Amino acid sequence: MESNDNAVDNAASTSTRALDIGVEPIKDDDGTETTEKKKCCNAFRFEGNSEAQGYAWLTIGRGGIIMSNIFLSTALIRLASEAAGCVFNDNDDTIETQECNEEVYGFRPSSLITMIAVVSGVLAALLLPIIGAVVDYTSYRRLIGICSAVFITIVQGLQIWLNTTTWFPMAILQALNGFMYQVQILAIFAYLPEIGRAVGSQKMTWMCSLFTMSQFGAMATYLLINIGIGFALKLDDVATAQLGQAICVVWLFLTYTPGWRKMPSVPALHPRPANKGLVRIGFSQVGHTVVGINKYYGSGLRWFFLAVTFAEAGASAFTVVSVTFMVEVLRMSGTEVGMVFLITLVTTIPGAKLGQWIAKKTNPITSLKLNLLVFSAVTAVGAFVLTGPEVKVLVYFFGCLWGGLLGWFYPLENVIFTMSVPAGQESELSGFYTYCRSILTWLPPLVFTVMNESGLHMKYGLLSLVIFLMIGLFLLQLMAPWEDVLEAAKVNKMTKGTDGSIEEGVTSETNPP
Repeated sequence: MESNDNAVDNAASTSTRALDIGVEPIKDDDGTETTEKKKCCNAFRFEGNSEAQGYAWLTIGRGGIIMSNIFLSTALIRLASEAAGCVFNDNDDTIETQECNEEVYGFRPSSLITMIAVVSGVLAALLLPIIGAVVDYTSYRRLIGICSAVFITIVQGLQIWLNTTTWFPMAILQALNGFMYQVQILAIFAYLPEIGRAVGSQKMTWMCSLFTMSQFGAMATYLLINIGIGFALKLDDVATAQLGQAICVVWLFLTYTPGWRKMPSVPALHPRPANKGLVRIGFSQVGHTVVGINKYYGSGLRWFFLAVTFAEAGASAFTVVSVTFMVEVLRMSGTEVGMVFLITLVTTIPGAKLGQWIAKKTNPITSLKLNLLVFSAVTAVGAFVLTGPEVKVLVYFFGCLWGGLLGWFYPLENVIFTMSVPAGQESELSGFYTYCRSILTWLPPLVFTVMNESGLHMKYGLLSLVIFLMIGLFLLQLMAPWEDVLEAAKVNKMTKGTDGSIEEGVTSETNPP
C-alpha cells in the first residue's frame, strides 16, 4: 500500500513540523530562497501543480466529513435511546434526564457509536491490504478514489432522512461509510510520493503545510456553519444532524468534483507477480515488510511501528468515545458537543508548537513520550472529574487540554516516521505506516463497548484508552536513541523484489529524509 494515513487526517503536518527540526528553507527553482510575498502569492495555486491542487480540494472535503460525524453520532445516540423507551426532559432543565439503561436490538443505545467504529475498524483491518494491492499493482487507483467518493457522498445524502424509523439502517450505512472513508484516504495519499518527487522535498514541505491549513480551516468552517445555523434556528439534535448531512453533501460536491478531476490516472506501480491474486499480494506485501523491518531495523523502526499501532488506536478512538461520553454522561446536545470540538481544533495549534519546542530542546522521541504520559494523565483525571451534567462546563477546559495534546501527538508521530524511514523506502513504508495506524482502531471501541454493556460506568470506558497510550509509551521506551535512529535511516538495507519479497539491498549512504 503506497500511501500515507487515515487518518489520520494529520499526515500532511509531518513536513510542517519537520521544517522547524532541521529542514532547510524553501527555495525557488533558481536556488534563491522563497520570499514571504512569493509564498503568499503562490499559496493554494501550488505553482500550477494539478495533482497538488486536487489533493488540496480533497483535503478540504475530508474536513467536512469528519466534522459532520460529530452531529450525526449525537443524533444516532438520541434516536436509539428513544427507541429503547428512554425519556428526555429537554423542556425542563430542573429535571435531570436519567441514564438510559434499556436495550434496543440487544445493546444499549450508548454502545451504538462505538459499535459502528468496531465494524468500520475490522473491515479496514481485513480489507485495506487488498485495496492497497489494487492501488499498487493495477491502474485503478483513481477509479477507487472516485468510487469511494461517490459512495460516501450518496450515504451522506441518504442520512439527511435520519429519523425515528430510519436510524438503525443509517447506523449500518455509517459503519460502511467509515470503511469507505479509509479507502478514500488510501487512494488520496497514494499520490503524495508522486507530488513530492515532482516538486522536490523543500517545496513539498511548504505544500504539506498548506494541506494541513486547508483541512484545519475546512473543519473549523464547517463547524461554525452548522453550529451557527443550528443555534439560530434552535434546532434539536436530530435536525442539526440532518442539516449537517445536507451541508456535507453540497460540501463534498464542491470539493470532490474538482479534486478528483485534477488527479490523474496512473499505471500500476509494480508488475503483478505471476500466479498471485491481489488478496495474496496484499497480505504478503505486509508480511514481507514486517520481516524486513524486524531484520534490518529492529532497534528503531520496529518499536516505533509497534508503538504507533497502540498509541494511534487510543488517540483515534478518543473522538468516538468522547462523543458518547459527552452525550451520555454530561448530557450535552449536539451543538454543545460541536462547540467542544471547535475549541479542541483551535487548541491543536499551540499544542503543535509546544511539541515542536520540546522536540527541539530534546528530540522528537522524547517529546512523543512526554505527550503520551501527559495525555494519559489528563484523560485519567478527566474520567473522574467529569462525572455528570452539573460539571459539564469543565469539559470545555478539558477540550482545550485534549486539543493541545492531539496537536502535539500527530505531528510528532509523523516527524519520527519521516526522519527514520530509510532513503528509498518512503513510498512502500508510508503504506505500511497507514496500516499500522488503522489495524487496531477497532479494539479500543470494542473494549469500551464491552465495559458499557457490562454495566460499568463510562468513566472506566474513557479510562480504558489510557491502556493503549501507555502501551505505546512502553514500546517507545524500547527504541534506540534518536541519533542512532537517524544514523540507521542513512542506510537502505531493504529492496523489493519483483515478486514483492524483501531482499537485502546495496547499502547507500544518504541524508535522512
